[in-house]
Amino acid sequence: MFTKVLGFFIFLFIFLMGFSMLLFLGLFVGYWLTLIGLEQVAPKLAYKMIGYKEEEA
Repeated sequence: MFTKVLGFFIFLFIFLMGFSMLLFLGLFVGYWLTLIGLEQVAPKLAYKMIGYKEEEA
């Protein structure tokens, strides 16, 4: 009984760790690629989205 419960919790831990990594990478990489594409098309809008301010000399 104890080994089945322990095995279930180990499976749950590994499954949730993998799922959270998949979710994070899917969202982060999508956001990253969107900003790269947007920077090629409209750099001012991309800089505005990320809060980039040019340094004044």
